[in-house]
Amino acid sequence: MAHTQSKKDVEMVRIRREMNDHHTMTVEVVDSNATRYVVEYDSDDLERTLTALPVGATVPLELEPIGARSNVWRAVGMGASTASRDETAVPLVD
Repeated sequence: MAHTQSKKDVEMVRIRREMNDHHTMTVEVVDSNATRYVVEYDSDDLERTLTALPVGATVPLELEPIGARSNVWRAVGMGASTASRDETAVPLVD
């Protein structure tokens, strides 16, 4: 059975597919290789920042699950990761 995250966590994620016309993007959690489909954003600024990221970029992203049975997520913020500080992250876009 797939792991369901029950709280918000900041995780290092790698952009696997850029945001599409439906405002969905695919990211992969660096530590676990888990795929997350990000479909909602807490703010327009956060959505614009994520839209500007290229495939392969690695960033600390705070996600929370939407619903109990699907693999869709809301991006609620960007910040310091609990992962190794040796990870290479791209700078945020203004």
